[in-house]
Amino acid sequence: MKYKLLGLLLLAGLLLPAATWAGTALPATPAWEFNTPGNNYTDGNWTFGEVFTANANIWVGYLGYYNQPGGMNDTHPVGIFDAAGNLLTSTVVTGGSPYSTANFLWNPVSPVELLAGDTYVIEGVSNSDLYTWNDPGFTVYSPITILGNNWILGNGLNFNGTGLINDVSDGYWGADFAPTPEPSSFLLLGSGLAALAGLVRRKMRI
Repeated sequence: MKYKLLGLLLLAGLLLPAATWAGTALPATPAWEFNTPGNNYTDGNWTFGEVFTANANIWVGYLGYYNQPGGMNDTHPVGIFDAAGNLLTSTVVTGGSPYSTANFLWNPVSPVELLAGDTYVIEGVSNSDLYTWNDPGFTVYSPITILGNNWILGNGLNFNGTGLINDVSDGYWGADFAPTPEPSSFLLLGSGLAALAGLVRRKMRI
């Protein structure tokens, strides 16, 4: 009986993080969001890049793409590049992606750390779906500074450089990202659960 109880405790410890992060709502605050879409348009397959600087070390755990009114019809490769053009993390966002916020759909990715003071580019491919700009209530949430936007026609998920074509207020969206707790937080949680299991086991032997 005591081993069954211990097994249930350990199982609960394993399921706790999953339960915490489960559901359709994104379990983190996006780098940027807006109240409602401004203009929606499509005139070809574009790769839109947002150039930004990290003001603090950030662990990125989710990549997203703009969810047009009525839902996505196409797939949307999204990736973050460093200023030298190295791809740090990527995914393909679709209408079936597991997380959502007001204007974006999201996929989890293996966490990657962005370093304070460094410049990065997040690229997102529109394919046949709409993109948006001049969005009311646009707000930047994460500890970043958006420098501006760039775009290129039909380039796929490739590095467009850090040059700027548009500013932040009427930039084209596009891709997004969201932070995740740094991996050490999960290690601490796991250590705590292991210690609790050991304590229960010792008490059951008494």
